[in-house]
Amino acid sequence: MDWKEVLRRRLATPNTRPNKKKSEQELKDEEMDLFTKYYSEWKGGRKNTNEFYKTIPRFYYRLPAEDEVLLQKLREESRAVFLQRKSRELLDNEELQAVFHSKSLR
Repeated sequence: MDWKEVLRRRLATPNTRPNKKKSEQELKDEEMDLFTKYYSEWKGGRKNTNEFYKTIPRFYYRLPAEDEVLLQKLREESRAVFLQRKSRELLDNEELQAVFHSKSLR
């Protein structure tokens, strides 16, 4: 339902309780309920329009908290394995010297 139509209906219907006024808290509660309802409808409607968003991979993982010991150990171990793999890809001193001497001989 369009919000314009809701507003028109609301203004067109006479107030059923003219002498009983709502408190400020009741008005705020009603406003929050309506906002939550319409926002969830709007968000749900936009969410289903494009299926492409479901295929985007997750690229950020939060850091483990101090009390999550297992996750911290897993992170440390995976970092160590990653650094070992990268260090194996680097040239060692002998390989660097060979590259340097082959370039200087040209």
